[in-house]
Amino acid sequence: MDSKRAQQIIDSKKKETVYYKNTPVHIKEVDNKSDTVKVENLQTGKDFVVNVKTLNEDFGLKQ
Repeated sequence: MDSKRAQQIIDSKKKETVYYKNTPVHIKEVDNKSDTVKVENLQTGKDFVVNVKTLNEDFGLKQ
């Protein structure tokens, strides 16, 4: 994923789930300067920062 797509997901009206290391997360913030995103782990409720390139959308959906 890239920063532009991550921002599109944040801006969409529905809350889309993406995956970090096969763990479902919601994107909360995008930092375009460092290509990082703040995400919330949906299993633990904890927030953490990761590189945007480490996020994946659900591969089960056709684009």
